Amino acid sequence: MLYRFQLDLGIPEKVFDKIPADKKAAFVSSVRAMKALAVKVNEGQPNEEMTVRAVWHKCGHDTGQACVDFQEI
Repeated sequence: MLYRFQLDLGIPEKVFDKIPADKKAAFVSSVRAMKALAVKVNEGQPNEEMTVRAVWHKCGHDTGQACVDFQEI
């Protein structure tokens, strides 16, 4: 049995830019620490699921633009 987390947060650029750098760094550090504990579901099996994934990017969907800068956390 696993605990499975999925986050999808759309934070406006103006709001995100006001978040202090130390809070952003602490969030990234926490996500990386949890990611290090994660495992793939049914690893090596035909029904393997990728459950060791954390990424962020700039999303332009609200303005009709493409997403850019996908980066692994």
